[in-house]
Formats: sequence, C-alpha cells, structure tokens
Amino acid sequence: MRLTTLVTLIVLLAACGGGSDTGAPPAQSTAGTTSTAVPTLDERAELFSYDQSAPLNLIEKKTKSQRGAEVVDVVFDAANRKVSAFLVRPKGKPKVAVLWAHWYGEEANPNRKEFLVDALALAEDGVVSLLPQEFFPWLEPVSEDAAADRQLTIDQVVELRRGLDVLQEQAGDVPLGFVGHDYGAMFGALLVADKRPQTYVLMAPDATFSNWFLKYFVRGASKTDLDRAFAPLEPVNNVGDVAPASVFFQFAKSDRFVPGYVADKLTEAASEPKRAESYDAGHELDDAARTDRLAWLREELGLS
Repeated sequence: MRLTTLVTLIVLLAACGGGSDTGAPPAQSTAGTTSTAVPTLDERAELFSYDQSAPLNLIEKKTKSQRGAEVVDVVFDAANRKVSAFLVRPKGKPKVAVLWAHWYGEEANPNRKEFLVDALALAEDGVVSLLPQEFFPWLEPVSEDAAADRQLTIDQVVELRRGLDVLQEQAGDVPLGFVGHDYGAMFGALLVADKRPQTYVLMAPDATFSNWFLKYFVRGASKTDLDRAFAPLEPVNNVGDVAPASVFFQFAKSDRFVPGYVADKLTEAASEPKRAESYDAGHELDDAARTDRLAWLREELGLS
C-alpha cells in the first residue's frame, strides 16, 4: 500500500489496543483532546454492541440498471429500525465493498443519493456499495437532553455497523472502505471500534458533536452535560485509533461550518497512516475532491 502522508504532526490521542472482538488487553484511558476523560477503545466498542446474529431481513424493492451496474432500492433491519438504502452491485463477483454515509446539507442530495455517482464510478472497478439513509439528526431531531442525543448517536453508528454486515453478506471477505461527509463522516469516525474498514475518507467533519449541537440545534443546552455525555463519541477522541486502517481527510478552504483550526485539530489527532487535503470549495466540496477520494479508495483497497 502506497500512502502519501501529508501531515506529520504529533498524534494527540494515544492509540489503544484494538476492538472488543480482537481479544487485545484494554488500553489505559486517555484524556484525548476534550476536557473529559475518554474511555478505552474496548469500552467505547461496548457502546456500539449489537446482536450480530440477528437477521438483516434484506428486502430488494426495485432494481434498475445504470452504467452497467445494478442500483437496488433495499430495506434492512438495524435493531428496531428499518433502514432504506441503495445497494450498487457491479457486474460479476465484487472485489471490494464501500459503505457511504451522506451529509446533513442544505444543497441537493442531503440523503442517500449523495454518493450515487461515486458508487457507480467504482462499480466499474468491481466495487459493491451500500448507501444507507441516516436518521439522526435528519429524521430524529436533536433535543436538549444530552443522554437522549447520545443514545441516538450510538443507534446511528449501530445502523452503520449493520450496513457493513449487509456488505459482507453481499460480497464475502473482501476489503472494506468507508466514506462519509459532514455528520456522515463524524459517525464514520466512530466505526474505528468496529475495526472492519481498512480505509476511511472523512469529508468536512467537525471535531465534536457537542459543538455542532450547541451552535445549530440546541443553543440553550448545557455545554458541560454535552461534553460529559459525548466525550467517548467525539470524532477527535476516536480518530487516534483508526490504525492500522488509513484515513484521508478532505476539508474546504471556504467552509463556513468547519474552520481551519478544527480541521487541523482532527488531522493532528488521527493515527498514521493519514493524508489531508484542503480544496478551493465550500462545505459541499467539489469535483477535485471526488477525483481524489475515488483514487484513494482504488489505491488503498487494492484496485490500482
């Protein structure tokens, strides 16, 4: 695997000893980069535990052909929720699988359609993709109850883990990648405890959920309560445990939501191997970012 490491700053989060399924001994708690102590990776993994033996009950509702691939409208089970998604199947047996998590945007496609063009492009290389519709905060609103919002965040991550289950059911034991934008990237950063993705593309994430919740949703909520509740869930307190997977951060130079110092904070906190790029675009990013992330996925997942 050839990586271009553009950032060689000191990692601020101590790398922990592996996910709960690895049998590795628990690492010591670390203060991370928030004021509240962060549990070990094993303890964080327990937050996202679920019944892996539960049936997915995948239902294929309708299928259409696009660019030589099948785009299937599906529904699957995740805990007590039904998740709608697009499953993009390539011709032949899949070589690689990618899970995509969309943004909370004001522009076009702030939903499971956001990455359909990307998924179709990769289908030509033998990649099967799942593009689920996320629910928090798209359908379930942020409240002023820190405990309730914490649980909804955990539930959203469990849905993404079930998405990985769908991909493995479809493709078997192939390399797995993850791409997320905005909130999708922030939830994706919490998949590090799952340990299945081999590479991550995190597009324009904030360092903390509490920051965005307070700034855009619940300005009257208690910052102390949010910080305490979300310390184990903050992206900046999790990206230090991405290794041995690689991570590619994509930020925007004219991002009105994620300032440069936040981008720097996240990049510094991430484990190696990592790469970061900043594009002449707004929070939605641009075609140059698309070209780079597709190239990254092809290289990191062994397609080029």
